[in-house]
Amino acid sequence: MNKFRGWKTVFSFTYRQNMKSKSYIAVTTIIAVLMFGLAMLLSTLAAKPEKAEEEDFEAPVFNWAEEVYVLDKDGLVFSETESPSFVPIAGPEYDKEYYPELKFIGVSGITEEELKIKAATQSDFAIGLVIEKEEDIIHVRAVVPSTSVISIEEGLEVAQVMADYVEQLRLEQSGLSGFMAGQINKEVMLSVSDAGEAQSVAVYMIQYFAPAIFGLVLYFLLLFYGQNINREVSTEKTSKLMETLLTSLHPYGLLAGKVFAIATVALQQFFIWIAAAVLGLVGGSILGGILYPEANESLRVMLEFLRTNIGESAFSPVAVVLSLVTFTFGFLFYCVLSGMSGSMVSRPEDAANTQSIFTLPIVISWITCYFGTLMENDALLAVVRNIPFTIPFCVPADLLTGAIGIGQGIVSTVILMVFSVLVIMLSGRIYKGMVLYTGQKINVKTIVGILKNKE
Repeated sequence: MNKFRGWKTVFSFTYRQNMKSKSYIAVTTIIAVLMFGLAMLLSTLAAKPEKAEEEDFEAPVFNWAEEVYVLDKDGLVFSETESPSFVPIAGPEYDKEYYPELKFIGVSGITEEELKIKAATQSDFAIGLVIEKEEDIIHVRAVVPSTSVISIEEGLEVAQVMADYVEQLRLEQSGLSGFMAGQINKEVMLSVSDAGEAQSVAVYMIQYFAPAIFGLVLYFLLLFYGQNINREVSTEKTSKLMETLLTSLHPYGLLAGKVFAIATVALQQFFIWIAAAVLGLVGGSILGGILYPEANESLRVMLEFLRTNIGESAFSPVAVVLSLVTFTFGFLFYCVLSGMSGSMVSRPEDAANTQSIFTLPIVISWITCYFGTLMENDALLAVVRNIPFTIPFCVPADLLTGAIGIGQGIVSTVILMVFSVLVIMLSGRIYKGMVLYTGQKINVKTIVGILKNKE
């Protein structure tokens, strides 16, 4: 613990300086208010029940055909001796609601023209049917008088009813058993479906864009605060103030105080925004319950939706806590990495060069996680969930949405914690060793020599 002497003093001073910054207060407040308002609006709208669409009233659709005079030229439906004029045919089956007045009447000894005249003179709702066999084809033709109120389409529907009846009679006359006739009459339905379950738009948005947005927020937080850490560490290290500070502080304590103070300020800002969003969701749910008492609670509906469509652990208490722990250690990991890059600066003009040690892993990690999710590359996602550089960009969001289980989350968090401790130890050794090289040009050989030196 003696190696970290004075770190609390550095931490307290740096923390107060950053918290008093007007830009910090303004940005934190404005974004918190915006997130609260947006979350409250979304939660309230989610509670609003969908209006039942008023069904357009449609008058019942009927086929208005009443008397259908059937001229069976070849005795396919009934023989001439059994079909004197005006004998109803009871055989065809049809929908009695769609054809409320339909009845078939057999006629014989007339021509098609006479059939047409008969239908026209009997009723405005009468039509004729002609059944005729030509070679192996049976024709059922509708004869609709021009004076009839029955349309051509309705006449064709009636003809289809009779055609089905004719087909039924042919099967019965063929001597086939009822089972065989039923098999022949079976209708074959064709359909096309995608492999796998259909996925709603909302599930797609949450599963693919929520991790991307989360990673983007973390990306900008790390760039802003990481560069702040790098700048403060490198500035003090290359100034004459360094010699005065080291009389009362150990290099480890100076580095730890700076890094942890700025990381705490950043995490505090982030959690204020998250708290504002959560309060907005709760407030919107309460407001939605007041405005729409008949609706279900929006928060409960949202959670059930996530757990049903993505993962059972979505937003469970364990997943939330583990996600926050993973995010915290991930952010701290990169902050320490930024401090380490600042520790390698021996001259002010070298500060920009060492920042790549910190910024490149951020850019590469975020892009890898984003495109891995976008392309649904499960193999790549399985790898990045176990690499300390990429864990902060995917695991916290995956835990919250239920994309991974608690077990995988614990494994990823432990890996991140172990590497965070290793980076802290490595950074402290570099910072301490680089004190003796202020103002000199540093190369890889120098860094390796510092790391090999145990003192």
